Amino acid sequence: MSSLHGLKGLESSCVAVAGVTASAFPFAPAVTPTKVDPLQNATDLAAEPCLLFVASTRAREALCMPYSGRPSGFLNGVRRREGRRPVAL
Repeated sequence: MSSLHGLKGLESSCVAVAGVTASAFPFAPAVTPTKVDPLQNATDLAAEPCLLFVASTRAREALCMPYSGRPSGFLNGVRRREGRRPVAL
């Protein structure tokens, strides 16, 4: 088990990123409010999908990104890679 930040540079045969919901991605505490600093808000929002992308590329054989409720809009940027098998958890 690891955090999204902890996955940088590592690979695993199977990666599961739990709770990829609209309320969790982007992670609100990591994003500076627009009214505080609009430029930093844009920078923070640009960094959030990068974390999800890094996590998705750490899986060599299987990737699972379950969600409940409304999925994160960031899932639109994660494409199914050829040769991957679906995994039931």
